[in-house]
Amino acid sequence: MRVSDFDPFSAETIESPYAFYEALREQAPLVKPKGADCYYLSRYEDIKQVTMDPERFSSNIVAILLAGGSGKLSTFVPPHLPFAPPDVLALQDPPIHRVQRKIATAGLGKGFVQVLEPQVRELVDEHMDAVLAAREVDWMDAFAFQIPIALTLDILSIPRDDAMKAKAWADQAISLLSGVNTKRGMLWKVLNGFRFYDWCKKRFEEAQARDPKPGFMMGALIDAVTEGKMSSGEATATVMQIIIAGSDSSASLMGSMVRLLAQNPRVQEELRASPALVPNFVEEVLRLESPFQGHFRKAKVPLEMHGQKLEENDRIMLLWAAGNRDPRKWDKPDEIDLHRKGARQHLAFGHGIHLCLGAPIGRMEGRIAMEQLLERTEWVELAGDDFPHRKSVFVRTLERLPVRVRPK
Repeated sequence: MRVSDFDPFSAETIESPYAFYEALREQAPLVKPKGADCYYLSRYEDIKQVTMDPERFSSNIVAILLAGGSGKLSTFVPPHLPFAPPDVLALQDPPIHRVQRKIATAGLGKGFVQVLEPQVRELVDEHMDAVLAAREVDWMDAFAFQIPIALTLDILSIPRDDAMKAKAWADQAISLLSGVNTKRGMLWKVLNGFRFYDWCKKRFEEAQARDPKPGFMMGALIDAVTEGKMSSGEATATVMQIIIAGSDSSASLMGSMVRLLAQNPRVQEELRASPALVPNFVEEVLRLESPFQGHFRKAKVPLEMHGQKLEENDRIMLLWAAGNRDPRKWDKPDEIDLHRKGARQHLAFGHGIHLCLGAPIGRMEGRIAMEQLLERTEWVELAGDDFPHRKSVFVRTLERLPVRVRPK
């Protein structure tokens, strides 16, 4: 099929986008598809090149969404609302980005994955007990949606009391970029976005008032505000962004892992025979089913790629998910290969200066969840064929996943 035959925003393309991505890579690696107001970049090496070139491509999300100086937002967010995301971490350019990333890195501290691992194991064991007791569950509700939000709040020293409320707000914030919002639905999500921001602001202020001061990430943000390196608004926005990113990407990974495990008996048998291959499986799932399908950049200067002339302020969506199946990079890119060389070179966590800071945590969550599932069961299978993904061009997360497990 030709690129022009696809509607990027149709339910069919969103549910199964990979034929569309293949058409983009082979026919039009840089193109503005039907119905979109940004260019799509789909080949692996092109995407890497852009991520490594902040001099010509901006990551500032507000500048991207308001590109052109018209005051209008892109099709991914509503043109009638005076609202845009805050300038924080993954959404900012150097030199501000370097300052904010340094603060966030200090908040995690050295060896943070090892420090967090006991908490992750405890969470996984607790929820795995419930899955095994029930034997047939919606994996997403029973497991995948529960663990990442709990761990993210722990990292931020926020009590888990409102975990699922925060998760719901985070999901709505992500859906602002879905590309398929109605005006009424968008208004509701934006209003809830303000409620979410207020909730994060109160949690930050509560943490500031604590004695002793909380450690880890929240402590680093409080120090940054006290030392004048960051405003209270930026700190609140960082808390908000961490919850949004941390609660969804790992949930997406956990859902995709179990779906692909159940759909590929050969892979499941090999993993049960050789548990040391679980980390390789995690990388292959991240490559095949990138939690975030891509991210945005803005041309800072006029330039040309693949015969397309980009003007200053033109928007580009870097399609991580398309690059991750590029046959120029990967042999048999649509298959799971537990022995693939260079498996960690995928783009699921981005690339360059904006490589996801939480990538080691996501990998650890996925690894421990899969290790425990294999260790404590004889077999895992799907319990139905109704497992749709969220309606979004931006994220790739299952809404539900009915599974049946046979405990040992």
